[in-house]
Amino acid sequence: MSVERTKWLKDIEVAQTMTTNKMNGVYTCPELKSSTMRVGQDDHAKHPSRRGNTLYYRDGRTERVALKE
Repeated sequence: MSVERTKWLKDIEVAQTMTTNKMNGVYTCPELKSSTMRVGQDDHAKHPSRRGNTLYYRDGRTERVALKE
């Protein structure tokens, strides 16, 4: 057998070894804690939501919208 093949077979053997040992330590997910801040990200809050012909404002007001023909 060639040296490369022997090394390759040894690497496969390690990859196929099954273990039930748990990892030590705590992973805190630092990539999920950073927030992306951008200019204008909350501009949508100034405008009401529209459902059908009614506008719903964030302060609780509602306003009917007339259809123009």
